Amino acid sequence: MIEDARTLANNTSIDADILIIGAGAAGISLATNFLDKPVKVLILESGGLTYESSTQALCRGENVGLRYEPLDLCRVRIFGGSTDRRGWAGWCKTFSQFDLEKRDWVQHSGWPITKGDLNPYYEKALASVMLPPDIEQLARADGSAGDCLPLGGDCVNDPVALSTAPHLSETFLESIEASANVQVILHANVTQIETDSDGRIATAVRFATLDGRRHRVTARFTIIASGGIENARLLLLSNQTVAGGLGNASGWVGRCFMDHPRYAWGQINSVRNPAILQRYNPTHGVGQRRYGVPPPGAAPLFGAGIALSEAAQQRERTLASRTWILPVAPQGERDGGRELREVVLWATRRRIPSDIVLRGKKIIGDIPNAAAAAIAHLRSIAGRSNHWQFLTILEPEPNPDSRVMLDDRTDALGLPRVKLDWRLTSLAQHTLNVTQELIVDALRKNGLNAFVEGSGGPLANQKFDTPRWVWHHMGTTRMSENPSEGVVDANCRVHGMQNLYVAGSSVFPTCANDMPTLTLMALAHRLADHIEAQLQDSCVTAPAAAGLAATDGGEGLMTHA
Repeated sequence: MIEDARTLANNTSIDADILIIGAGAAGISLATNFLDKPVKVLILESGGLTYESSTQALCRGENVGLRYEPLDLCRVRIFGGSTDRRGWAGWCKTFSQFDLEKRDWVQHSGWPITKGDLNPYYEKALASVMLPPDIEQLARADGSAGDCLPLGGDCVNDPVALSTAPHLSETFLESIEASANVQVILHANVTQIETDSDGRIATAVRFATLDGRRHRVTARFTIIASGGIENARLLLLSNQTVAGGLGNASGWVGRCFMDHPRYAWGQINSVRNPAILQRYNPTHGVGQRRYGVPPPGAAPLFGAGIALSEAAQQRERTLASRTWILPVAPQGERDGGRELREVVLWATRRRIPSDIVLRGKKIIGDIPNAAAAAIAHLRSIAGRSNHWQFLTILEPEPNPDSRVMLDDRTDALGLPRVKLDWRLTSLAQHTLNVTQELIVDALRKNGLNAFVEGSGGPLANQKFDTPRWVWHHMGTTRMSENPSEGVVDANCRVHGMQNLYVAGSSVFPTCANDMPTLTLMALAHRLADHIEAQLQDSCVTAPAAAGLAATDGGEGLMTHA
């Protein structure tokens, strides 16, 4: 069932067994586990069923660290969240056991769970994005396909699958709308989580609409699933009982903000067979995709990146990395071309960057390179590219100084906005340097004319302190076995609290070399099993789904004004 908070009588109170804050990839994945079960589930979603600029503006904040995407651009407030076509590209991969292990050269690394704990839930996540359960085996076979480079040793092919599913709101809208026990309330902006006097039990959640209505929910279990920035923001905002915010006794809430930094560097030129590189071009794969349910037996569409092998990472003491190869103008990607490409990207997603003036100035100030980038793209479509550039995405090292904080300025609801201080460590720079050396060496052994700056080519390296980003928000409510080292435990429950949980990539202690969506969905499915077990253990008796009713005469969860 789907309702709108703007139609509820002011000061409505609602009861539920499970409250999920946010209807993105994590929130929807959680909710689908309870469809048509004898338990009352309520989802509060800030957005509506369509994109609305007034709601999106609630994401605005200030970037005070490394240059970063405007915060209202890199997330989508809508039912379906950032899996909306305005956000997610659809690339999927699972994390390896190595990705989850403690590495003595990577500070704050190590998950309190294993790959084996995630595997059953990866299958559920894969089904949600219309990919087969044996995707890892298919990926390994694809990595040795004849149209991939014959890599091995330090550099390996790292295939990733492209989902054919539309965004999750389209996939699950009909089933959630038809459900008698799962209720979605749109335009519901959570403002505060209330607790008992000890700060151990979440007793209620306050939410508001932009037109001034205020409402309240009481639930047995509350799960925050609002994204890597908003999860931390809501915990910090809920400081009325516990100074510093909920889950923040050790000061970790908002810290270790991670995104995958992205660097354009080096070149391959005079490529005689461009087709051999198309698999490493992510835009080529997305262009081939057709949304919808794949026919029976249809093979998933794979792209391929170049990754450092686990042995190379251990020997060189690096983080993980993934490197794409994209067609480029002979002079490489410069400011004008880079900004033009990203403006076009956002235009195809029907969004206008809030820093469009800055981007426009860079494009106008570098017309020759912007034009060259456009020509290179057209040559790529025609299959005639002979200049290619490396685009490396790095795993960041968890850094407590890279953090989400509250600003002095407020949003339309009167709540403090976010202040983001994105930082990287020297280990990321070391990883980039090693990645460049090993990839160039591997490709030269394959007969390709690859180079980095200062080794025979005209392209200047992008400076390490001016990375781009991949719009992955992770780490701000990190998972840890010990409360002194994080915010949630292995079951995603906030340390020190009985019934408050966090879902999404904000719980990642580390984040591998790319693509968090499948893993955060798997964690959400795992959390659903945990919550269901808790409901049974606590002898919760939920009303039958068919008996749910609203006192205002409409169909919905039991409410009272």
